[in-house]
Amino acid sequence: MKKLFIATLLGFLLFDLQAQNTFIPYNRDYYHLIDRFQIMYTSKDNLLQTTLKPIRRASLSNFLLNIEGEYEGMSELDKFNYEFLMNDNWYNTKSKFNDNPKSWWDLMYERKSDFYVYKTDDFVLRINPALTFSGGKGSDEDQVLYTNTRGAEIQGEIDGKIGFYSMLSTTQARFPMYVHDFIRTNRAFPNEGFWKDGEGNSRTWDFFHARGYLTFNLTKSINVQTGYDKHFMGNGMRSLMLSDFSSPMLFGKITTQLGPFRLTNLFAELTEDIEFAGQNPGDGKYPKKFLASHRIDVSILPNLEVGLFEAIMADSANINYFNPVIFYRSIEQQQGSPDNTLIGMDFKLNLKKQYQIYGQFIFDEFVISELRSGGSWRNKFGVQLGGKYLNAFNISNLDLQAEFNVARPYLYAYERPALSFSNYRNPLAHPMGANLKELALVGRYQPIPKLFVTGKLIRTQYGEDENGINYGGNVLSDTDNRVQNGDFEIGQGVATTNTYLELTGSYMLLHNVFLDWKNIYRKKDSEIDARSASSFMTMLSLRWNLPQREHEF
Repeated sequence: MKKLFIATLLGFLLFDLQAQNTFIPYNRDYYHLIDRFQIMYTSKDNLLQTTLKPIRRASLSNFLLNIEGEYEGMSELDKFNYEFLMNDNWYNTKSKFNDNPKSWWDLMYERKSDFYVYKTDDFVLRINPALTFSGGKGSDEDQVLYTNTRGAEIQGEIDGKIGFYSMLSTTQARFPMYVHDFIRTNRAFPNEGFWKDGEGNSRTWDFFHARGYLTFNLTKSINVQTGYDKHFMGNGMRSLMLSDFSSPMLFGKITTQLGPFRLTNLFAELTEDIEFAGQNPGDGKYPKKFLASHRIDVSILPNLEVGLFEAIMADSANINYFNPVIFYRSIEQQQGSPDNTLIGMDFKLNLKKQYQIYGQFIFDEFVISELRSGGSWRNKFGVQLGGKYLNAFNISNLDLQAEFNVARPYLYAYERPALSFSNYRNPLAHPMGANLKELALVGRYQPIPKLFVTGKLIRTQYGEDENGINYGGNVLSDTDNRVQNGDFEIGQGVATTNTYLELTGSYMLLHNVFLDWKNIYRKKDSEIDARSASSFMTMLSLRWNLPQREHEF
């Protein structure tokens, strides 16, 4: 990673930096609003590529400004959503909707979107609280479930050339029993890195979360971002390539935009494993590994975006992988194939300003002859296919989504678990690893401007390990310890079906301040009776500038 920082420093010294701004943190509800406008209003002269997230505020702002002429023809609900996005990105949109006549003492909330703003000709600073307070109850336990998160989000620009972002928070929480069991069994914390658990039988968790980066343009077409953050690749609920399920990572990213072509190079340092002191991560120098990836997005048509993706996991940073325009697999073979490579493609097709079809295909090895002959373990691939239907059945702002995911055994694992596609012991892609097939159904309805109702059904069939036998679901297991070489099938091992039902209502009290009522029913059916469980949970939450914390597994 030293080479990465040296390259970044040289960028500051050698180039005339151009105007810059920050990225929009990945938040599924927020990006759904972006998705709606992108499906309804994308045109040849107004493209917005959203498959690799987060996206730049400038990109969204340009898109929103270009559809300003459509505002009067929008429904009242879409006008509200349009104003929300314009206000949240006011520095670029110069939003006329963002002035707040009800500011606090003419100091705070002078703009609807920000708690505090300091602005001069050469400096912009935005500061917002980041809070979540929730409480609720689960049917299978006596203790109260809660989340108590306090923090701050800080972002801005310097001299119109350097953008910066920082988010800091601390959380104490008691999660549902199935999340507790996931942490204990996998010795990994969903969405986070280092954690501490409470004393005695309190079942509480304590963790600190931090993200931050700097970003600037080397030229009009080349952007550089370097820092510590998360990424998401795809257009669905899940990603089979790169999701935000693991902890933030140290990274450097170079994005080159040339008309409808976008090339993204991502280099990251990940945590291979962690030391434990009892049940908690302990002190020590945790071993690291290196991820290099690149993808190209092409808007072949205004409504058709196709992406090609390649990633390689290595023990350490290798100068050969910093080549932004070479096929990584060829380099890996030249060095004796010591590293773990994945290759994939995705697409997104918008139709009639109301529909979207999307998908991903990712593979490690793919041998057609062996696939036809009965399922060799070497055929390690995953497939996603999904669709979205906006304003379903002519009901304004009723949006439906269906998604099907398949991941064959051992897809993200490797003969050396250190080089599995994981970070801080969490999968980098699907939260349940591999050896699974899954159907997800999502309905979103906005009956009035400030009320958002979401329903989800996720049914996942997968195979669990038993007695130390590796059936291919756990990404951290050694592939040399596989159960067999042939006659493989998805879901092999201990047959398990997980059903997740959720109904959430969110009411926006102020800009980015939400009151949530969430109800979850989860049922796990296993052919080993002792592993079966079911529970119902209900939670009431107040959120301020934070996304909902999801445990959809």
